[in-house]
Amino acid sequence: MLDAPGMGPRRVLDLLTRFGSSANALEYLRSGAKTPSRVREFLATRDATEYRAPIEQTYKLGGNFKLWSDADYPKNLSLWDGRPPILFYKGALESLSTRALALVGRVDPSEDGVAAAQRFARKCVEANIAVVSGLAKGIDGASHRSSLQSPPGKTYAVIAHGIDHAYPKENLDLYAEIPDHGSIISQFPTGVGPQRWMFPARNEVMCTLALGTVIIEGKPGCGSIIQAEFSFKHDRPVFLLSRNLRVGDTAWAEELVRRGAHVIERFDQVTSLVERTLGELWSDGAVAEPSQPVLFEVKTTQAGSQTQKAALFDIDGVLVDTRGATATAVARIASRHTGRDVHSEDVSVTKAPHQSLADLGVASAYQVYKREYDQEFASACKDVRVFDEVVKAVREMKDRGIRVGAVTAQPARRAAASLPPDVRSLFEVVLSYNQTKGRKDEGIRTALRQFGVRPNSAVYVGDQPKDLEAARRAGVKGIGVLWGFCDHSELAKWPHDLLLSSPEELTAESVDELLSNT
Repeated sequence: MLDAPGMGPRRVLDLLTRFGSSANALEYLRSGAKTPSRVREFLATRDATEYRAPIEQTYKLGGNFKLWSDADYPKNLSLWDGRPPILFYKGALESLSTRALALVGRVDPSEDGVAAAQRFARKCVEANIAVVSGLAKGIDGASHRSSLQSPPGKTYAVIAHGIDHAYPKENLDLYAEIPDHGSIISQFPTGVGPQRWMFPARNEVMCTLALGTVIIEGKPGCGSIIQAEFSFKHDRPVFLLSRNLRVGDTAWAEELVRRGAHVIERFDQVTSLVERTLGELWSDGAVAEPSQPVLFEVKTTQAGSQTQKAALFDIDGVLVDTRGATATAVARIASRHTGRDVHSEDVSVTKAPHQSLADLGVASAYQVYKREYDQEFASACKDVRVFDEVVKAVREMKDRGIRVGAVTAQPARRAAASLPPDVRSLFEVVLSYNQTKGRKDEGIRTALRQFGVRPNSAVYVGDQPKDLEAARRAGVKGIGVLWGFCDHSELAKWPHDLLLSSPEELTAESVDELLSNT
């Protein structure tokens, strides 16, 4: 059910709650009149053995898994409604208390950075605080190792691949030791190797397993900054050792402080602030007094008084409707390859073009699609409908000083063909599949970095559940529109800040008001 198109964790969890069991929920989806045909087809053809294999492999490793509905699912993580549906782990995940801090930093630290990580981890052990980190080289490994020194404390490694992969090789010893004093944890099925996109996803889980993130030693572009982004999103405090503002390129650290990160000199500054702000969670035991008064003055700076805003748009289904062009292009290709006269109305525009070609009898449909579709689509783009009311709203947003951009899953050539030049010129940035590899949430983050706009001051406008999911993952507000490819019953079930029925409802004023209520 989790893998079925258009479903996702929140909808599946709603179904489990509504019907009491996965079997009942599955039966409802298979037989329900309102179940989309693509979901029904997926459930009818999916082979359950491919889901059984990771479970069996997990057991062979001596591991286990928890579902996001289990009573002993990690408490801190359970507060996030977007938590991973399944956690694979090796060790004793049940022993993870709410008293946990994430210690993170660069993979190529200085000697002083390693020493700071070691001291901070030991302070956590003395205070009965679990050390959470990502088992990467450098600061992560140093934090885990120090927490395991005698007498060992609890440490938990959140990894960006299956628990059967020991990566990196420098930390093979930690893979063996950590399960005896905590656990190795992954949101990814056993058997899945590391891929670049998985590491940011891992950072979000890491920051929500803990009640605060401490950046021991960072640098521009390191994963610690991604972790801080997620911590701000989840209202978890971010702490920055003060040396990060004195050594090397400090612009990244100054930006985190501007956004609300706390600069610290002493360990007790972390525990006292978490105690004040998250005291009800930080309740598994008294905080120990540090044996050394100085380890490493809480300092903060305020952001500028004027907060810049941004509105990002999906293209197809929001700004334009390409279904006519798609149908025309597919019909032309099918006519050419089947030898019969195929009309646009014969084409299913709810499917991917290559699937429609296959349905119409085109042999080697995917190869034909790759060779011919983009050219035919571009020539058919006279049939593209532009939603003039939305374009008007975009112009008005620019007049209000709202930064505007587009993020689409379409390839660049198709996106360029579907957007008339006068519409394209309105956007400061247009990111396509070529830049995002289909990850709209990554595209949103990239656009905001280019704009210098914080996620909580931005909105993404889309017409499908995956658009709203991307908005959530990127930490921006989400507006769902019903003049695109999804109807109200499908879109309304997904988290959104606004759901609009017609293009006239999308106005610069409504977007500005939404972003002013952050």
